[in-house]
Formats: sequence, C-alpha cells, structure tokens
Amino acid sequence: MNSTKTFPLPTGYFGIPLGLAALSLAWLHLENHFPVARTISDVIGIIASAIWILFILMYAYKLRYYSDEVRSEYHCPVRFSFIALIPITTMLIGDITYRWTPWLAEVMIWLGTIGQLLFSSLRISELWQGGVFEQKSTRPPFYLPAVAANFTSASSLALLGYHDLGYLFFGAGLIAWIIFEPVLLQHLRISSLEPPFRATMGIILAPAFVGAAAYLSLNKGEIDTFVKILWGYGFLQLFFLLRLLPWIMEKGLNIGLWGFSFGLASMANSSIAFFHGDVLQDISIFAFVFSNLMIGLLVLMTIYKLAKGQFFLK
Repeated sequence: MNSTKTFPLPTGYFGIPLGLAALSLAWLHLENHFPVARTISDVIGIIASAIWILFILMYAYKLRYYSDEVRSEYHCPVRFSFIALIPITTMLIGDITYRWTPWLAEVMIWLGTIGQLLFSSLRISELWQGGVFEQKSTRPPFYLPAVAANFTSASSLALLGYHDLGYLFFGAGLIAWIIFEPVLLQHLRISSLEPPFRATMGIILAPAFVGAAAYLSLNKGEIDTFVKILWGYGFLQLFFLLRLLPWIMEKGLNIGLWGFSFGLASMANSSIAFFHGDVLQDISIFAFVFSNLMIGLLVLMTIYKLAKGQFFLK
C-alpha cells in the first residue's frame, strides 16, 4: 500500500483498448468486401489486446500496492463508473480472441458479463439507499456500468450464439439509458462541467451507436426501423458534441478524449451493416471514414503524450 503517491494509470485509461478493440471488430466485418480488412482488424486487435494485458497487470499491481486508492475510487459517486471499463474491455478482447481461440474467448466473455453484472448490482444498488448520490454525480461516466456494459454483454453473447440471453442484456442497457439520459442532460443544462471532466462528454456519443451495434449483432445485421432510429439519435448527439468540441478541449488535449472512441468505433461497426444492407450507403461510408480518422487522431495524440512524458500521472 502506498499512501503518498497517486497511481500513474487512471482507470479511465482503459478507454484506449476499449476504442481500439471496438474498431478492430468494425474492420473485421468488412473482410467480405476488402480482403485486406482482416489484416487491418488483426493488427488493431493485437495492439488493443497487448495494451489491455498491460493495463490489467498494472491494475493488479494497483490493487496490491495502492489499495486505499482503489477503495477511494470504488466509493466515489463519480469515478466508480470507470471501473466498469475493466469487464467491458474483457468482453471486447474476448470478441477479438474468438477468431483465433473460441474457447478462451468464451471464457473471457462470460467473465466480463458476470463481472459487469456483479459490479453494477453491488455498486449501483448502494446508490438507491440515499445520501451518497449527488447532483454532481450525474455525469457521462455513469453510462458505463448500466448502459455500455449491458450493450457490450448483448453483442458478445450474440457472438457466442446466445441471442435470446443477449436481448435481456440489451433491454437492461436500453431502459437504463432511457432513464438516465434526461437526468444527465438536465444536469448539463443547469450546471457546467469543470474543464478536467469535460473530456468525459465523449461518452455521451456511445449509447446510441453502441446500442445500434449490439442490436445489429442480435438481429443478425438486419436494418429495420428501430436501428435507424438509434442511428438518428446518435448523429444528433454527434452534431451537438462537435459544436461543443472547442469548449470540451478548452484546457488542451488529454487522454480522457478516448471517451469518444467507443461511440466512434461503434458508429463504424454499425455503418458496415447499413452498407451491406444497401441502406443510407453514402452516410454509412462517411460514418466509417470519419470514425477511423477521429480514432486515428486519438492515437496520434496518445503517441505525442507518450513522447512528451505526459501520458502517465506523476
């Protein structure tokens, strides 16, 4: 246990392998059109897996030697949400691993699914006792344990063939999103986020597009009215966030901007289904190219931070 220093890797940094893993899955769905897409997917997937393994080992070290910091994060009504990134990324890395080692992938997906359900059941239920959750707690990271985690479970279980079970998790994520969204937006309308937390606004992009990607996984890629509705709302959120980007980045670039990556990668993923279905093809091509460019910029920003020694906390 180390009580004098802050651990150099914030849990929110798991957003890096999250975005890369989701992008790898998007490219994999293009392999029938472009043979090189499988190679691109494999390369991105291997990089995402390597980063995930490194971060998991670092978090294990944090559990052992920075236990007070872990407890503080768990009990914080805002930062606890980032812990959900661990089971979410476990499922996504499992999705990537499925192409090479299905049995290992299934183990990872079940570990992530059970882990996220246990975590959210234990931690979110505590908030129902009152006295802990405050108005300032209604921030974008709260989407992670109740919404993003359930949508990810839905798509991962669909990959394993458990479509009916996947719909249960999809329903859980969808209703949680519908309930939390107006509370969050009302908070943002009446109380501005402090500059260090503004990068987390990128998480707002995720629910609609991650939900669309999960629904398409369960629906075997069929484009219907419901997924069009999800896409429409996702693009509306994208337009709002692009308008706010100068305000979000007022204090400069930071790793928290990876909060945009899950939504962007899921936009790319779902765009391929639209392209395959010959629906809104021009928009789907734009969405795929735009998502890849934006995540590419996040990668360049991260490399720059590493080169400048500004990546890890000091």
